[in-house]
Amino acid sequence: MDQTLQEFLGINWPARSKKPRAEGITMVMDTGWPTTFCESMLAQYGEYLDVVKLWDPHLRAPEKEIRKKIEVYNHYNVKVQPGGIFMEIARIQGNEKKVMAKMADLGFSVIEVSSTATNAARDMQRETDFVKYAKDLDFTVFGEVGKKFIEGDTTRRSEKVVDEEVTVKEMLSLLNAGASYVYWEGHLLRRVMGETAEDLLESRDTGTQQVLRVAKEVGQQRIIFEVSPLREMVPRRTLQFWLVSLFGTEVNLGNVRLEELGFLEALRSGSHPVHGFGQAGDYPWIRAVETGKPADYAWWSEALKA
Repeated sequence: MDQTLQEFLGINWPARSKKPRAEGITMVMDTGWPTTFCESMLAQYGEYLDVVKLWDPHLRAPEKEIRKKIEVYNHYNVKVQPGGIFMEIARIQGNEKKVMAKMADLGFSVIEVSSTATNAARDMQRETDFVKYAKDLDFTVFGEVGKKFIEGDTTRRSEKVVDEEVTVKEMLSLLNAGASYVYWEGHLLRRVMGETAEDLLESRDTGTQQVLRVAKEVGQQRIIFEVSPLREMVPRRTLQFWLVSLFGTEVNLGNVRLEELGFLEALRSGSHPVHGFGQAGDYPWIRAVETGKPADYAWWSEALKA
Protein backbone atom coordinates (compact mmCIF):
# COMPACT_ATOMS: atom_id res chain seq x y z
CA MET A 1 0.00 0.00 0.00
CA ASP A 2 1.19 3.52 -0.75
CA GLN A 3 2.23 5.83 2.07
CA THR A 4 -0.81 6.88 4.07
CA LEU A 5 -1.59 10.43 5.13
CA GLN A 6 -0.95 9.38 8.73
CA GLU A 7 2.54 8.16 7.79
CA PHE A 8 3.25 11.27 5.71
CA LEU A 9 2.26 13.55 8.57
CA GLY A 10 4.13 11.50 11.17
CA ILE A 11 1.08 10.86 13.35
CA ASN A 12 1.22 7.65 15.40
CA TRP A 13 -1.83 5.44 14.99
CA PRO A 14 -2.93 2.03 16.31
CA ALA A 15 -1.47 -0.86 14.33
CA ARG A 16 -3.70 -2.78 11.94
CA SER A 17 -3.04 -6.27 10.55
CA LYS A 18 -1.96 -6.43 6.91
CA LYS A 19 -3.40 -8.36 3.99
CA PRO A 20 -3.62 -11.24 3.52
CA ARG A 21 -4.93 -11.35 7.08
CA ALA A 22 -6.41 -14.24 9.02
CA GLU A 23 -8.20 -12.07 11.60
CA GLY A 24 -9.67 -8.61 11.43
CA ILE A 25 -11.50 -9.60 8.23
CA THR A 26 -13.80 -7.00 6.71
CA MET A 27 -16.46 -8.15 4.28
CA VAL A 28 -18.37 -5.51 2.33
CA MET A 29 -21.82 -5.89 0.82
CA ASP A 30 -21.80 -4.31 -2.66
CA THR A 31 -25.44 -3.46 -3.23
CA GLY A 32 -24.88 -2.37 -6.83
CA TRP A 33 -22.47 0.55 -6.68
CA PRO A 34 -21.08 1.89 -9.99
CA THR A 35 -17.72 0.29 -10.78
CA THR A 36 -16.01 3.70 -10.95
CA PHE A 37 -17.15 4.42 -7.39
CA CYS A 38 -15.84 1.05 -6.21
CA GLU A 39 -12.49 1.69 -7.85
CA SER A 40 -12.16 5.09 -6.20
CA MET A 41 -13.07 3.69 -2.78
CA LEU A 42 -10.56 0.86 -3.18
CA ALA A 43 -7.83 3.30 -4.16
CA GLN A 44 -8.32 4.86 -0.72
CA TYR A 45 -9.24 1.90 1.48
CA GLY A 46 -8.52 -1.26 -0.50
CA GLU A 47 -5.90 -2.37 2.05
CA TYR A 48 -8.65 -2.77 4.66
CA LEU A 49 -11.10 -4.77 2.55
CA ASP A 50 -10.72 -8.55 2.39
CA VAL A 51 -13.94 -9.87 0.87
CA VAL A 52 -16.77 -8.33 -1.13
CA LYS A 53 -20.18 -9.91 -1.58
CA LEU A 54 -22.01 -8.89 -4.76
CA TRP A 55 -25.61 -8.68 -3.65
CA ASP A 56 -28.42 -10.18 -5.75
CA PRO A 57 -29.44 -6.92 -7.52
CA HIS A 58 -26.34 -7.59 -9.65
CA LEU A 59 -28.27 -10.43 -11.28
CA ARG A 60 -30.11 -7.76 -13.27
CA ALA A 61 -26.89 -6.06 -14.44
CA PRO A 62 -25.11 -6.81 -17.75
CA GLU A 63 -22.61 -9.66 -17.44
CA LYS A 64 -19.81 -7.60 -19.04
CA GLU A 65 -20.21 -4.91 -16.39
CA ILE A 66 -19.99 -7.50 -13.62
CA ARG A 67 -16.75 -8.79 -15.16
CA LYS A 68 -15.32 -5.26 -15.06
CA LYS A 69 -16.29 -4.85 -11.42
CA ILE A 70 -14.80 -8.19 -10.38
CA GLU A 71 -11.56 -7.29 -12.18
CA VAL A 72 -11.36 -4.08 -10.15
CA TYR A 73 -11.82 -5.91 -6.86
CA ASN A 74 -9.31 -8.59 -7.84
CA HIS A 75 -6.77 -5.88 -8.73
CA TYR A 76 -6.91 -4.74 -5.10
CA ASN A 77 -6.56 -8.31 -3.78
CA VAL A 78 -10.15 -8.47 -2.60
CA LYS A 79 -11.83 -11.87 -2.71
CA VAL A 80 -15.15 -11.69 -4.55
CA GLN A 81 -18.17 -13.83 -3.75
CA PRO A 82 -21.73 -13.88 -5.03
CA GLY A 83 -24.47 -13.27 -2.51
CA GLY A 84 -25.63 -16.41 -0.76
CA ILE A 85 -28.97 -16.13 -2.55
CA PHE A 86 -27.24 -16.84 -5.89
CA MET A 87 -26.26 -20.34 -4.81
CA GLU A 88 -29.42 -20.99 -2.82
CA ILE A 89 -31.50 -20.41 -5.97
CA ALA A 90 -29.12 -22.43 -8.14
CA ARG A 91 -29.25 -25.35 -5.71
CA ILE A 92 -33.04 -25.24 -5.46
CA GLN A 93 -33.16 -25.36 -9.27
CA GLY A 94 -30.59 -28.19 -9.39
CA ASN A 95 -28.28 -26.08 -11.54
CA GLU A 96 -25.43 -25.43 -9.11
CA LYS A 97 -22.65 -27.20 -11.03
CA LYS A 98 -23.14 -25.19 -14.21
CA VAL A 99 -23.62 -21.97 -12.24
CA MET A 100 -20.42 -22.50 -10.25
CA ALA A 101 -18.39 -23.14 -13.42
CA LYS A 102 -19.63 -19.85 -14.84
CA MET A 103 -18.90 -18.05 -11.56
CA ALA A 104 -15.31 -19.25 -11.73
CA ASP A 105 -15.10 -17.94 -15.31
CA LEU A 106 -16.38 -14.54 -14.15
CA GLY A 107 -13.65 -14.31 -11.51
CA PHE A 108 -15.52 -15.16 -8.33
CA SER A 109 -13.22 -16.90 -5.84
CA VAL A 110 -15.50 -17.46 -2.81
CA ILE A 111 -18.70 -19.47 -2.56
CA GLU A 112 -21.08 -19.01 0.37
CA VAL A 113 -22.99 -22.00 1.70
CA SER A 114 -26.11 -20.60 3.32
CA SER A 115 -29.76 -21.35 3.95
CA THR A 116 -31.40 -18.01 4.67
CA ALA A 117 -34.03 -17.77 1.94
CA THR A 118 -35.85 -21.03 2.52
CA ASN A 119 -37.85 -22.43 5.41
CA ALA A 120 -36.83 -25.98 4.53
CA ALA A 121 -34.96 -27.87 7.25
CA ARG A 122 -31.21 -27.74 6.73
CA ASP A 123 -29.57 -31.06 5.87
CA MET A 124 -26.08 -30.59 7.31
CA GLN A 125 -24.68 -33.68 5.61
CA ARG A 126 -25.76 -32.26 2.26
CA GLU A 127 -24.27 -28.91 3.24
CA THR A 128 -20.90 -30.38 4.22
CA ASP A 129 -20.82 -32.39 0.99
CA PHE A 130 -21.43 -29.18 -0.94
CA VAL A 131 -18.59 -27.43 0.92
CA LYS A 132 -16.23 -30.20 -0.15
CA TYR A 133 -17.49 -30.04 -3.74
CA ALA A 134 -16.92 -26.27 -3.92
CA LYS A 135 -13.41 -26.67 -2.52
CA ASP A 136 -12.66 -29.32 -5.14
CA LEU A 137 -13.43 -26.61 -7.72
CA ASP A 138 -10.79 -24.38 -6.02
CA PHE A 139 -13.30 -22.00 -4.44
CA THR A 140 -12.67 -20.66 -0.98
CA VAL A 141 -15.80 -21.53 1.00
CA PHE A 142 -17.57 -19.49 3.66
CA GLY A 143 -20.52 -21.00 5.51
CA GLU A 144 -23.41 -19.09 7.03
CA VAL A 145 -25.50 -19.94 10.07
CA GLY A 146 -28.81 -18.44 11.13
CA LYS A 147 -31.74 -16.93 9.27
CA LYS A 148 -33.03 -13.38 8.96
CA PHE A 149 -36.36 -14.35 10.52
CA ILE A 150 -37.29 -16.72 13.33
CA GLU A 151 -39.55 -18.85 11.10
CA GLY A 152 -37.66 -22.00 10.14
CA ASP A 153 -34.53 -20.99 12.03
CA THR A 154 -33.48 -24.05 14.03
CA THR A 155 -30.54 -22.11 15.50
CA ARG A 156 -32.94 -20.08 17.67
CA ARG A 157 -35.30 -21.19 20.42
CA SER A 158 -37.18 -17.90 20.19
CA GLU A 159 -36.77 -14.46 18.67
CA LYS A 160 -34.02 -13.51 21.14
CA VAL A 161 -32.75 -16.86 22.39
CA VAL A 162 -30.10 -18.79 20.49
CA ASP A 163 -30.08 -22.57 20.44
CA GLU A 164 -26.41 -22.64 21.28
CA GLU A 165 -25.97 -26.38 20.76
CA VAL A 166 -27.47 -26.34 17.26
CA THR A 167 -25.58 -23.16 16.32
CA VAL A 168 -22.22 -24.56 17.41
CA LYS A 169 -22.93 -27.87 15.68
CA GLU A 170 -23.79 -26.16 12.37
CA MET A 171 -20.78 -23.87 12.51
CA LEU A 172 -18.35 -26.67 13.32
CA SER A 173 -19.85 -28.94 10.65
CA LEU A 174 -19.21 -26.31 7.98
CA LEU A 175 -15.74 -25.50 9.27
CA ASN A 176 -14.72 -29.13 9.64
CA ALA A 177 -15.88 -29.78 6.06
CA GLY A 178 -13.42 -27.14 4.87
CA ALA A 179 -15.11 -23.73 5.16
CA SER A 180 -12.57 -21.02 5.97
CA TYR A 181 -15.04 -18.97 8.02
CA VAL A 182 -18.71 -18.96 8.94
CA TYR A 183 -20.89 -15.89 8.73
CA TRP A 184 -23.27 -15.42 11.63
CA GLU A 185 -26.49 -13.87 10.33
CA GLY A 186 -26.66 -10.18 11.21
CA HIS A 187 -30.42 -9.93 11.68
CA LEU A 188 -30.21 -12.73 14.23
CA LEU A 189 -27.39 -10.99 16.13
CA ARG A 190 -29.21 -7.68 16.33
CA ARG A 191 -32.33 -9.36 17.68
CA VAL A 192 -30.43 -11.42 20.24
CA MET A 193 -28.07 -8.70 21.50
CA GLY A 194 -29.84 -5.49 20.52
CA GLU A 195 -28.61 -2.65 18.32
CA THR A 196 -28.99 0.45 20.46
CA ALA A 197 -26.54 1.25 23.23
CA GLU A 198 -29.34 1.01 25.79
CA ASP A 199 -30.47 -2.44 24.60
CA LEU A 200 -26.93 -3.77 24.29
CA LEU A 201 -26.03 -2.69 27.81
CA GLU A 202 -29.28 -4.02 29.26
CA SER A 203 -28.90 -7.44 27.61
CA ARG A 204 -25.15 -7.91 28.11
CA ASP A 205 -25.83 -10.59 30.74
CA THR A 206 -28.35 -12.40 28.52
CA GLY A 207 -28.12 -11.98 24.73
CA THR A 208 -24.46 -11.02 24.65
CA GLN A 209 -23.53 -13.98 26.84
CA GLN A 210 -25.13 -16.34 24.32
CA VAL A 211 -22.95 -14.92 21.57
CA LEU A 212 -19.84 -15.12 23.75
CA ARG A 213 -20.47 -18.76 24.61
CA VAL A 214 -20.93 -19.76 20.97
CA ALA A 215 -17.81 -17.82 19.95
CA LYS A 216 -15.80 -19.54 22.67
CA GLU A 217 -16.89 -22.99 21.50
CA VAL A 218 -16.28 -22.31 17.81
CA GLY A 219 -13.39 -19.84 18.03
CA GLN A 220 -14.18 -16.18 17.47
CA GLN A 221 -11.45 -15.94 14.81
CA ARG A 222 -13.40 -18.40 12.65
CA ILE A 223 -16.66 -16.41 12.76
CA ILE A 224 -17.46 -13.33 10.66
CA PHE A 225 -20.09 -11.37 12.58
CA GLU A 226 -22.55 -9.70 10.22
CA VAL A 227 -24.15 -6.32 10.86
CA SER A 228 -27.03 -5.65 8.51
CA PRO A 229 -26.22 -2.91 5.96
CA LEU A 230 -29.94 -2.21 5.60
CA ARG A 231 -30.31 -0.80 9.10
CA GLU A 232 -29.84 2.90 9.82
CA MET A 233 -26.28 4.16 10.25
CA VAL A 234 -26.39 4.72 14.02
CA PRO A 235 -27.56 1.18 14.91
CA ARG A 236 -24.98 -0.25 12.49
CA ARG A 237 -22.16 1.74 14.09
CA THR A 238 -23.36 0.89 17.59
CA LEU A 239 -23.48 -2.87 16.98
CA GLN A 240 -20.11 -2.82 15.21
CA PHE A 241 -18.62 -1.00 18.19
CA TRP A 242 -20.16 -3.55 20.56
CA LEU A 243 -18.60 -6.42 18.64
CA VAL A 244 -15.22 -4.67 18.81
CA SER A 245 -15.79 -4.25 22.55
CA LEU A 246 -16.45 -7.98 22.92
CA PHE A 247 -13.76 -9.39 20.66
CA GLY A 248 -11.15 -6.67 20.14
CA THR A 249 -10.12 -4.52 17.21
CA GLU A 250 -9.29 -7.52 14.98
CA VAL A 251 -12.81 -8.96 15.14
CA ASN A 252 -14.13 -10.24 11.79
CA LEU A 253 -17.00 -8.03 10.59
CA GLY A 254 -19.32 -8.63 7.66
CA ASN A 255 -21.89 -6.77 5.55
CA VAL A 256 -20.10 -3.45 5.97
CA ARG A 257 -21.24 -0.76 3.56
CA LEU A 258 -18.56 0.08 0.99
CA GLU A 259 -18.81 3.82 1.56
CA GLU A 260 -18.20 3.28 5.29
CA LEU A 261 -14.86 1.44 5.04
CA GLY A 262 -13.01 4.47 6.37
CA PHE A 263 -15.50 4.89 9.21
CA LEU A 264 -15.04 1.25 10.20
CA GLU A 265 -11.26 1.60 10.32
CA ALA A 266 -11.66 4.67 12.53
CA LEU A 267 -13.95 2.63 14.78
CA ARG A 268 -11.45 -0.24 14.89
CA SER A 269 -8.74 2.23 15.88
CA GLY A 270 -10.82 3.88 18.61
CA SER A 271 -10.53 7.29 16.98
CA HIS A 272 -14.22 7.74 16.22
CA PRO A 273 -17.02 8.46 18.73
CA VAL A 274 -19.93 6.09 19.32
CA HIS A 275 -22.71 7.54 21.45
CA GLY A 276 -24.52 5.83 24.29
CA PHE A 277 -21.55 4.31 26.12
CA GLY A 278 -20.35 7.41 27.97
CA GLN A 279 -16.61 7.97 27.89
CA ALA A 280 -16.10 4.39 26.73
CA GLY A 281 -17.28 5.48 23.29
CA ASP A 282 -15.83 9.00 23.32
CA TYR A 283 -12.75 8.74 21.06
CA PRO A 284 -11.57 5.91 23.34
CA TRP A 285 -8.08 5.29 21.94
CA ILE A 286 -7.27 9.01 21.86
CA ARG A 287 -8.46 9.35 25.47
CA ALA A 288 -6.40 6.32 26.50
CA VAL A 289 -3.26 7.84 24.97
CA GLU A 290 -4.01 11.19 26.59
CA THR A 291 -4.29 9.61 30.04
CA GLY A 292 -1.02 7.69 29.73
CA LYS A 293 -2.37 4.19 29.13
CA PRO A 294 0.19 1.66 27.77
CA ALA A 295 0.29 0.80 24.06
CA ASP A 296 -1.38 -2.57 24.63
CA TYR A 297 -4.24 -1.18 26.74
CA ALA A 298 -7.56 -2.78 25.74
CA TRP A 299 -9.50 0.46 25.40
CA TRP A 300 -12.31 -1.36 23.57
CA SER A 301 -13.33 -3.35 26.64
CA GLU A 302 -14.43 -0.22 28.51
CA ALA A 303 -17.84 -0.25 26.84
CA LEU A 304 -18.65 -3.49 28.67
CA LYS A 305 -18.31 -1.60 31.96
CA ALA A 306 -20.42 1.39 30.96
